[in-house]
Amino acid sequence: MTPLFRQKSPKIMADLMRDFPFTVEDAAAVVGNLGHESGGFASLQEIKPTVAGSKGGYGWAQWTGPRRRAFEAWCKAKGLKPSSDEANYGYLVVELRGDEKRAVNATRNAVGLEEKVKAFELAFERAGVKHYPSRIKYAKDALATYGRSVGVQPAPAPQPPSQPPVRPDAPKPAPVPERPAMPPAAGWVALVAAAIAAFVAWLGGWLPF
Repeated sequence: MTPLFRQKSPKIMADLMRDFPFTVEDAAAVVGNLGHESGGFASLQEIKPTVAGSKGGYGWAQWTGPRRRAFEAWCKAKGLKPSSDEANYGYLVVELRGDEKRAVNATRNAVGLEEKVKAFELAFERAGVKHYPSRIKYAKDALATYGRSVGVQPAPAPQPPSQPPVRPDAPKPAPVPERPAMPPAAGWVALVAAAIAAFVAWLGGWLPF
């Protein structure tokens, strides 16, 4: 990835999430496509136009043909340079809120970053040659760069709860008294016999004979 791409992608992603109901993966998918189309935002003019003798594509999205002419006319009306970030992002928003708005839901409804990249390409870019590995590589880099820019770190592993420190002057808990050991079965028999004998002797003192 070019340094320019890593410099610009976090802000573009943040702007997309501000202006559209995009998740961070949605925004990364859009920026990944734009990065592929423009050589990491470094080559705004298409180097080898598909149609010989034509102006080719221009801008972040490589707007071509009628879309390029509409982009240039919009820039002229706004007094913006077609090469500026303001012009490129501004017209991207115009399209995603207008004729190309279906690309927003197509991207949101796809599951996983790679599928979102493909969904945006199919709905918005509609390239003759897809080059999905390159688009996905740019999208993954945009996602990682955005994470670093906002300080997203992996969640730490859960730790077992720690025991509170014991104060030296804290009173010690009272010892739990031990239960007396149960006598063996023979001992129980002797105790019962002695109790019966004592009861009979006591009863004999009260009964007349």
